[in-house]
Amino acid sequence: MMIRWLKIMLVVGVALWGLIGTLGNLMSLDAAFNSVQQVTSMEWLGDGDGPPWRTTNAIVAGMGVALIILGKLIAGVMCAFGAFRMVQSVDREPGLFQQAKRLAIVGAGAAFFMLFIGFTVIGETVYLMFFEPYLVGAAEAAWRYGGFIGLIMIFLAQPEPA
Repeated sequence: MMIRWLKIMLVVGVALWGLIGTLGNLMSLDAAFNSVQQVTSMEWLGDGDGPPWRTTNAIVAGMGVALIILGKLIAGVMCAFGAFRMVQSVDREPGLFQQAKRLAIVGAGAAFFMLFIGFTVIGETVYLMFFEPYLVGAAEAAWRYGGFIGLIMIFLAQPEPA
């Protein structure tokens, strides 16, 4: 029973991360947009250098911000509902508790996907954000969050003992 409560608390933590992160991004939308636009502009490469996908297009930056905010929102909401369902079935048979974890697993997976695709694949691989020291911190934070959330997701997905 204690393991189940631990799983619930960890899911609540991921839900809080997603919901607080969504709120923070929405409250400082200009800063989020400017950060993403800094990545897509690749300004650290200097004039004339850089790949052809380098852009200051506001639509591209807006799509990046939308990916980040929606990823956090989906993760936060799904983990919150997942935690609620897990609490409802905390003292039920293992199979029912396992089913109750599905939303939380998908929510954690959505967060992991957004952090990996958004920061590692797009930010670092496509837009080379690791060249800019200011942006390295954002990538490191994404790795830190993604690592914790990925580990939580793996632990959460483990079948319940009989």
